[in-house]
Amino acid sequence: MKTKYSHRPRGFTLIEVLIVIGIIGVLISIMAPALSAARERGRQAVCMNNLRSIWTGILSYATVHDERVPYLEDINLTDPNADPFDKSYPTTVGVVLESFVTEGSWRCPSAVDGFPRSGGSGRWKMTYYFSTAGPVGQGMPFDRYPEAGTRGPLDPAVSNYVQFDGRPLKVLDGRRYIQNSSANANFSRTHNLWWNIRWPLIRDSFKEREQPSYFSPRYPHRAALEGRTDLGGYRSTFEQLTNSRAARTGFLGLFADGEQVDLLMTREPARQHPPGY
Repeated sequence: MKTKYSHRPRGFTLIEVLIVIGIIGVLISIMAPALSAARERGRQAVCMNNLRSIWTGILSYATVHDERVPYLEDINLTDPNADPFDKSYPTTVGVVLESFVTEGSWRCPSAVDGFPRSGGSGRWKMTYYFSTAGPVGQGMPFDRYPEAGTRGPLDPAVSNYVQFDGRPLKVLDGRRYIQNSSANANFSRTHNLWWNIRWPLIRDSFKEREQPSYFSPRYPHRAALEGRTDLGGYRSTFEQLTNSRAARTGFLGLFADGEQVDLLMTREPARQHPPGY
């Protein structure tokens, strides 16, 4: 015998739905930063693997070419929209190392800049910056420097302003030196620039903010910067930048002394020293 009021499934009320949505929103807000950090750690791992692959390619190139690093020219210094893999530029990095580095290794997933510039994010072919032999057609291979082998301040093995210029691998490193001369001694003392600092051979490209400044570059990665043991008199400034509450993000860079290589999360010095140092 059926009762007058048969049982019917009860639906959710509007208040219950809103409460559930609110709880989900809170959970998402709690988990989002952790998920974002995890994604960035994954992108950092990809970037580090890219740098290792590129360096392995450079070592392979040196093995084939009498223990010398490749001679490279950066066509994007002249034309930021040029294709770094254009075979009409036989000395560009993408062409020289084509047989040694896979194409996918030239793109960092966290990059904020790249080439060709007009391609835009997602269509850049290269997102790393190289210490190359200068503007296209104006570079000079290591052995053609008049001062090569003199061990003087202009010897490219000493000054190291240009690394990828066909020099022997054993003299390749990423150091820059402040020269102790009367012409720059006062500037160096005033600006605390008596320092040796390793300079990345390869690192993420970056672009400036709307008002370009040495003090406001925007880098791809966010993480605790690794310690540096070779900063000399520049250490206090570097640590101040690293520990500042407004600390900028850093870039992953490849530093090499011959075949010894380090991958460091670091930050470009706040001020580049003047030409001639």
